[in-house]
Amino acid sequence: MRSRYTAHAVEDFEYLHHTYVPTCDTPYEEEEYEATIKWTKLVINSHEPEVHPGISHVDFSAYFTEKDRQGVMHEKSEFILRDDKWLFNRPLREGPAPIKAGPKVGRNDPCPCGSGKKYKKCCG
Repeated sequence: MRSRYTAHAVEDFEYLHHTYVPTCDTPYEEEEYEATIKWTKLVINSHEPEVHPGISHVDFSAYFTEKDRQGVMHEKSEFILRDDKWLFNRPLREGPAPIKAGPKVGRNDPCPCGSGKKYKKCCG
């Protein structure tokens, strides 16, 4: 993951081509590319090694500037181990992880506000 981010930052498109599963076995052909994005920082939010044999997931935030505007790309990606090299396979999710709701409070449970009353007699 970090090596692909660095390749984006230094515009090493050949490396990106060879570390992407759909294109890794094809010859690299250079294309014209106008760089408008400057990558500034990478934060690995979580890493799930060996979700399945030879498959790992990485959740990351990549910060950038584009035309004096700052932004962040948040993504969860799948990487596959092939010939002792980790290759980017596909994005699993773009954007931050969904927020999980907490457990539901029952009517007769203590109120989560801390009053000591039952939920139905307080905030419910």
